[in-house]
Amino acid sequence: MLRLEQLAELVDKHRAATQAHVREFSIGDQFFPFNTRPAVMGVINLSPDSWYRESVCLSTDSALARGKVLHAQGADIIDVGAESTLAHAARVEEEAQASRLLPVIEGLHQAGLIVSAETYHPAVARLALEAGAQVLNLTGPARSEEIYRLAASHDAAVIICYVEGEHVRQVTDFSLDADPIPGCTSSSRARSSSQPGSGCKSSSSIRGSVSTTATCRTAPCACATN
Repeated sequence: MLRLEQLAELVDKHRAATQAHVREFSIGDQFFPFNTRPAVMGVINLSPDSWYRESVCLSTDSALARGKVLHAQGADIIDVGAESTLAHAARVEEEAQASRLLPVIEGLHQAGLIVSAETYHPAVARLALEAGAQVLNLTGPARSEEIYRLAASHDAAVIICYVEGEHVRQVTDFSLDADPIPGCTSSSRARSSSQPGSGCKSSSSIRGSVSTTATCRTAPCACATN
């Protein structure tokens, strides 16, 4: 968990970067003015192994109820995940992830909420988008190009989590001695320049205490960062 002292140190060290403006965009029919108002994400975990116990929902009904409560409390996006990221947690394969996620995504989408689906499987991402997810919370770079193309074809957004390794359940040691965002940006630019239609609009953000993320709106354009 980051302490206020650590955040203050980061602000002092990168004060110029804190004044940068990012490209704003809409998700679904909701415009996100990232430069003037923070976006709030509420979390639903469908895995019994998840450490954030308050977020755990073990049935579709309880997940739908929690999603509506989170929205009423101010959440702009409801993030739904089917597999815990803890090292000792049970692995949840694609079919099982889909069976947990899809009824919840469909129900929240029908209720008019913006839903984010957390996965690193392209097959699960495709089903989630077809069920109504408008954001993909990508927790692994191994097959990211497939997922970017899926998001682009559904006019969806992508949250890019910084993961060293193939995905969040298969991580390797990493160092954060330097800002990882430039590396992510270079990789995204390379993809967008070599693959028409896979560009993105991006704005950097922090989600959780250990993941550096970039929220991208896929579109046939050059990648822009803050």
